[in-house]
Amino acid sequence: MAEDRALDAQARELHERRYMVKLGQRIRAIREERGLTQQAVARSAGIATDMVSRLENGHYTSPGLRTLLRIAEGMGVSLGALLPDAIGAASTAPESALKLRLSTLAHRAEAPELELLVDIAAVILGRAQR
Repeated sequence: MAEDRALDAQARELHERRYMVKLGQRIRAIREERGLTQQAVARSAGIATDMVSRLENGHYTSPGLRTLLRIAEGMGVSLGALLPDAIGAASTAPESALKLRLSTLAHRAEAPELELLVDIAAVILGRAQR
């Protein structure tokens, strides 16, 4: 009986470790798709840069929900997008990385900057339709 519990605990620990590695890989992939550095993510999330690094490398084994929420918000994505089991993971379309970068910039912009971005986009898209 004790032996079975020990095996269950080992299996659970292995599963959790693998999940944390996948979580780190998702965070890194999203960060890189958005053209962000670890420092930029840390700064916008209000956490230490080494925490982002440890998460991405699977060495931070118990991030709190608050930390993950801050990272997601700092990258302009939902918390669900960070999770390895998320449906609709990053698109492989060539323009998806550019759209993600634009989305990140828009997410970080204040209202006046956002208005300027919209105006610029409207001019560019207007020229493309001519």
